[in-house]
Amino acid sequence: MAQRNNLLTGVLAMLTALLVAFGFYYWQSTQTLRKENDLNEQRADSLFSAKLRLEGDLRSLESQLETAADENEWLNERLTAVHEQVASRNQQLNGLRQRTASTGNTIRQLHQNVSTLTVLRDSLENQMEAIRDKLNWLTNSNNLLLSQNKELQQQVNTLNSSLLTKVSESAVTGDAFLVVATKTNRKETAKAKKVHTLTISLDIPAELRLEGSQDVYLSLTDNQQNAVPEPLRDMTVSLADVNEVIPVHAVQKVNFSLKPQRILFSLSPAGTLKPGSYRAAVFTKNAYLGAVTFQFRDSFLFF
Repeated sequence: MAQRNNLLTGVLAMLTALLVAFGFYYWQSTQTLRKENDLNEQRADSLFSAKLRLEGDLRSLESQLETAADENEWLNERLTAVHEQVASRNQQLNGLRQRTASTGNTIRQLHQNVSTLTVLRDSLENQMEAIRDKLNWLTNSNNLLLSQNKELQQQVNTLNSSLLTKVSESAVTGDAFLVVATKTNRKETAKAKKVHTLTISLDIPAELRLEGSQDVYLSLTDNQQNAVPEPLRDMTVSLADVNEVIPVHAVQKVNFSLKPQRILFSLSPAGTLKPGSYRAAVFTKNAYLGAVTFQFRDSFLFF
């Protein structure tokens, strides 16, 4: 019996030792895993913070890219407008050069005529007195022509100088005109009798230097300068060199302080339009903003 108790006591002691050893091992493993878990959580937090910073940087870069794209598009539009203005001014300059060349040819022709008359005068001096009197009359007439030509040349030079000073302002008008005619079903049409709504739009360049809020008027005429359709009223606009009476078909208030500026008119003709050419001109009370010409055709059997 005592031997059996000793055996049980030994077994219990061994089990207790194993349990203590297993508990110590489990506690040590748990501490190690906890430290590794804490370290992993710190790394995860660090990576998450880095991710948030990168996402913020990415959004900032995307915003900067969109801003740069918008600025690039605006600069391209401005560059296109400047190129168009330069081309227009080059055309006007070529026209002035052609007129100047024509004037120079006229002057050279007059000088040649003077030389011819002078030779004729010298050859007729030895002839009859009546011919000499006639020659004197021709000489006086020629001198008068020369004097008149000098006066005309001075006037031409004055006008050319005045024109050169005015070209830079008067040549600038609205651009990018667009005319759209639609039927009652809102489909576009080129047939005169099908037009239900007429929409006319244009860009106003900054070079016109328009400021503040102003009324803008749309004037429609046919190729005979008749108002078509019936206007709302007639009014007088004060342009650079003349006061002009125009028919007014549409009016809208525009704030020219907003840049860029595009104006759009939309109207429905009261009657049926006739086939032919039409001209749409745009004015303020004291400025001409530009014009566009467009056509409507007749309706045929199948189209």
